[in-house]
Amino acid sequence: MKKLDKGAAAKEREGAKPARGPGFEAKRMEILRGAAILFAENGYHETSVNMLSEKLGVSKPVLYYYAENKDDILVQIGQISLDMLRAAMSRAQKAQLSGVGKLRHFFTAYTEIMCSDFGRCFAFVDQKVVSAEARAENSAGRRVIEAAIREIIVEGQSDHSIAQCSPEFASRALFGAFNAIPRWFKEGGEFDAREVAEVYIDLFVTGLGR
Repeated sequence: MKKLDKGAAAKEREGAKPARGPGFEAKRMEILRGAAILFAENGYHETSVNMLSEKLGVSKPVLYYYAENKDDILVQIGQISLDMLRAAMSRAQKAQLSGVGKLRHFFTAYTEIMCSDFGRCFAFVDQKVVSAEARAENSAGRRVIEAAIREIIVEGQSDHSIAQCSPEFASRALFGAFNAIPRWFKEGGEFDAREVAEVYIDLFVTGLGR
């Protein structure tokens, strides 16, 4: 794994906290991305703060400057993932497309996000390890997105781009299928995340019948 920029390596080795300058957010994202990779690959409980410090190339005091503790790192990763998903949903809702077109738009972005470093961690790590408040926020964010998908399905039924069916069952089927992709998807494989999403969407739209 690529280690962090060592521009302030000497200070970091001494445990000095970097100033919240222009590079603060970029450094925070770099640390969180690296932590997300480690959590997804090794497991949350199996990844200690010492391992994070060693693999990310920063001292523990510096690590604690960007997050209160290991749980907070996971919470921030979840917030980033949800923010990306909310943005993807907003773009789909605003797109001048039919209902099925909006589904295609969203789930293509959804697959790319969930197969990213942040998304894989969000998908793999049991959110029960974080605080009740953080779990509630994650659950609320997911419910908003799921409700928006049901609304898009109803919209598609109105414009005749989606067959009449239960929006709730259709939404559950879609998320059930797409949530499984990060568990087998391999970056650099035969298909990229967008291509996988397109195949899945085509299967839902056309079905398996001849």
